Amino acid sequence: MPPLSMRPMTSVEFGAVRDRLVSEYAAEKVAAGEWAPATAEVRAADETDRLLPEGVDTPGVRMLMAETAGGETVGFVWLALERHPGAGGGAWIYDIEVWPEFRSRGFGRSLLAAAEAEAAGQGVDSIGLNVFGTNLVARRLYESAGYVVAALQMTKPLR
Repeated sequence: MPPLSMRPMTSVEFGAVRDRLVSEYAAEKVAAGEWAPATAEVRAADETDRLLPEGVDTPGVRMLMAETAGGETVGFVWLALERHPGAGGGAWIYDIEVWPEFRSRGFGRSLLAAAEAEAAGQGVDSIGLNVFGTNLVARRLYESAGYVVAALQMTKPLR
């Protein structure tokens, strides 16, 4: 795994990342058949803003940028230290992304390991995430890193 250093995301970086999060999440929900295209962007923005009401300063959340030893930013992770605060739900990776030009070089595995280390360093004993069923590359990564299916949603289009 290539070494990465993690640093807190700045408010300026968050602005760009938030736009990307909203757009990509909306597209994934539409592709999965869960949301209508006409309302997807608004729904994704509402959900993102609900989960990150104070942006990078939202309590219990780590928005971290990943950098190479040479200082190149290769991606980010959005980590909640408790998915359901007070309920012992463990940490939750809401999003993890390696920029397209840095993919297929082991940075995803390094970023995932860094997120796990951050959660463990905060005393969290488990970590979870969701992955869209069509994202086979991410699914293989998570499975090879020891993640197991905890729940499985299935759909069938009827028209």
